[in-house]
Order: sequence, then C-alpha cells, then structure tokens
Amino acid sequence: MKSKSHLNRTLMHRATKITELPALTVDFLHHSGLLMDNLFASLWKRIGMKTLLSRAGFKKRSGPAIDEVVYALSLWLWLKKASIGLFAREGLQGSIGKDVLYDTMNREDLNWRKCHEQIAAKAVRGLKVSGKRAFVVDDTIGRRFGKKMPGISSHFDHTSGRHVMGQQVVTLGLSCEEGFVPLDSELFISQSKAQGLHQPFRDGRSTVAKRYRVAQRQTKPEMVKAMVHRALRANIMADYLLADAWFGSKTMIRLSHEASLTAVLRMKKNKMKYRVTECHQGT
Repeated sequence: MKSKSHLNRTLMHRATKITELPALTVDFLHHSGLLMDNLFASLWKRIGMKTLLSRAGFKKRSGPAIDEVVYALSLWLWLKKASIGLFAREGLQGSIGKDVLYDTMNREDLNWRKCHEQIAAKAVRGLKVSGKRAFVVDDTIGRRFGKKMPGISSHFDHTSGRHVMGQQVVTLGLSCEEGFVPLDSELFISQSKAQGLHQPFRDGRSTVAKRYRVAQRQTKPEMVKAMVHRALRANIMADYLLADAWFGSKTMIRLSHEASLTAVLRMKKNKMKYRVTECHQGT
C-alpha cells in the first residue's frame, strides 16, 4: 500500500515516467500518445490551484489534504473514467480511497462556484485579450433516468423535438479571438415531473442548499442575469451578449442594456413586436 502522499509526489512534484504510472493512466497514455499526467500536473501548479482552493474556503475535515483530493477528482474527470471506485482502486492505488472522493463531492459547504470563478478570472487574465469579447449563453440537457437522482425534471429537447427527462444546465462563457473560457453554470429544474431530494440537506443554509433552491425557483433568464453580474464583479468584461432564440426576450435585452452589452440574439418566431430606441451615453 502506497502512502497518502504518493499521488502528490508522483503527479505534482516531479516528472513521471510511463512505466511508473498506474494501469488506467498507462492505458490512456499509450492510447493518446500524450504525457497527459505531466501536462495536467504542470497546469495545476501554474494556475496555483492550492492557493485558489484556500481562497474559496476549501478545507479538509480529515485524511488527505483537500487540494490532493480535488486534484484526484479533476484527474478522474479529465480521464473520463465512468467508475470512480475503479479509478480510486486502480488509478490511485489506494493513495486516496473512493469514500474520500465521494464524501468530498457530497460536502454541502464547498463553494465550487467561487473556486470556478477564480480559475476563470485567472484564465481570462492569462489570455491577454486585446480584441472584442462576448458573453455566450447556452443550455444543455443531459438525459438521466435514475428514479432517486435529484435535479431531474422534464425538458423540451430541441434536437429531438420532444420532451425528455434529464438535467438541464445553463452555462455562461467568454469567447474571444484567443479562445473560450467557461465562466459559470447553473442547474435548471423545471416544474414538470420534477424529482425531489430523497433526503433533506443537513444544513438548509449551506452553499449547496442555496444553489438547489435557485435551480428550483429561478427562470433561466434570471440565472443568466445573475451569472453576468457575477462575471462583471469578478472584473471579467465583455462587449457582446450572444444567445440563441430561446433567450431572445425582453429580459435579455434589458440585461444587455443594464450591463452595457450589445445583444446579439436570435428572436423568437412569434407575433411579439419590439420597439428599437437609440440610447445615447449620459441619457
């Protein structure tokens, strides 16, 4: 059994050789031909994730350091392994157990949004954008079928043209010539066939409980408004607001004016009429 600090030593503090890596990582590297572990560890250190996690209030309760656990979870997502148990057993070889990973994901006090916001702000600064920027809004439906999985409700899927059960996520990103940076996201739960929690939150005032209430009560335009204002408060600026026809509404146009953004929206095909007025600075 390797020590709990093995993952940190092997993946973060020195270059790793393919022959030293656990089975899952070796298979991936042979398949892709990339030293992905080294790339991921280098990026983790360059961003300064340990400091950002600390600023976001991430603290360990027991066992491995919280930055090591979050690193392992991030690596699991990067490798796209379906089973977290298999990843912990074969990929981490006991350095961090699956129970620790599950417990961290289930913690109600961790503010993942604040962490994501700090990472996004640092990424935007690193891009050194000189041209025009645009906030891009979109929503995506992930089909889910578990009867005990919270956050599932009925949504109309424009791709298939019918209603499906699943989880819909509203996202905000920043697009520019230098690249694209995901900024924020929010789960949206519709009022149709919504599946509730199979057990209540331990603390109704926790970060996760508050976000769940937002997912239930806010409309998607209200979510976008909150995300745009959070981005602006984080000093992430844009010139345009881009969205598809679903977001072509008075609410989004009003948001664009409030945030001094030029709205580029595909309007809905209905009988609604809009009056275009010219806005002068200082009026």
